[in-house]
Amino acid sequence: MISRLPLALPLSVFRDDEPVVQSHPLLEGARPPLFSHTGCWDLNGIVRKAPNLAAAGFRVIFGELDPQWNLLAREMAMIWFNPRHPAVLARGLHLPPDPMAPHTVSQRIGNLRALRAYGVSRQLPQWVGDWSDDDFKTYIEHRCGQGEAASAIGHVHVIKTLHRFRGTLADGGLARDPWPDTSTNAVVKVPTVPAVKTPAVQPGTWFPLVRAAWTYIHEFGPDILRALDCWRRLRTDARPLVTAEAEPRFEAWLADPASRVPVHHVTGKPTINWQLLTYLIGVESRRMNFFAQHRAGLTRRAAAEQLVADGRFRTGLIDGLREVTRPDGGTGPWHDSLQPSELWVECLALRNACYIFVAALSMMRDCENGAELHLMQHSAGSKYA
Repeated sequence: MISRLPLALPLSVFRDDEPVVQSHPLLEGARPPLFSHTGCWDLNGIVRKAPNLAAAGFRVIFGELDPQWNLLAREMAMIWFNPRHPAVLARGLHLPPDPMAPHTVSQRIGNLRALRAYGVSRQLPQWVGDWSDDDFKTYIEHRCGQGEAASAIGHVHVIKTLHRFRGTLADGGLARDPWPDTSTNAVVKVPTVPAVKTPAVQPGTWFPLVRAAWTYIHEFGPDILRALDCWRRLRTDARPLVTAEAEPRFEAWLADPASRVPVHHVTGKPTINWQLLTYLIGVESRRMNFFAQHRAGLTRRAAAEQLVADGRFRTGLIDGLREVTRPDGGTGPWHDSLQPSELWVECLALRNACYIFVAALSMMRDCENGAELHLMQHSAGSKYA
């Protein structure tokens, strides 16, 4: 039996030792994948990724494609990443100068892999350049049948790109466009400007929302950050002490007239927050149960409960919270119990308020062009996360 060796792949215009990212700003110390890497181009840690994007979206995967399709996919990705590459311009392909975003390239190569899988399942010619126009049209009808027509736009774009890039691709791409003189959106009958699915926020809702966001930032924010700093100091200063070391600390804390026992929000009889009290005396609460239900622990509990009975208790980590006017016309602190369990909720609310307020004043969109919003939110929150 005579076995035939596979034909050698045609020579690409891109060198194997070329980095695949030449048009994006690189992160410090980044080492981009090379064009010769046939499995996956992982751009995490290579170029900046907005916090609202998943790490998986920055991986361009080729591994499951056979060699001919693999080279095709790598060449298309290389062109999208480097539209003004000298080899691309030399072949007469003039594209807009801005490189395609990594997660978009990842999606497009995913569309190409889906096209190849469809061809295998339908026993179409091994090489995409040998497919008929009807093969592509049937494929798009198949994609539209899988979901909304808009979801097939990316697949149409890839097919049209196979024709547009034909002069630069090693195997020539498609000799003709299956939908000549027809836009990508028109192929699947989707308007270029899609209908807005999310209704506009009415002024009666929007302006109170912005005012509430500013209130959280300007009025409550300083208290939230002050309480968070206090909680961090307590955790940093706490030590994993043995009982013999912790006991003198507790006695000294009891003797201090300024000491007040932390209690949960008063809804009747105050309930002591034993974990926070353990931190207040400088003991790492996760390493020992200083107020356990044994003889010595019950004695300590009784001492703390006596302070509560004497009125020496507090409901928050800090004092001097911002005074507000309440719905009943009275005044008082804006929060009744700013303790660790409530603090993380308030930090999240403050972070969301910052996001809403910046979005409102900057008019930035929550999308790829507005990813700076997520980056600012992430950077601002990282200090107090």
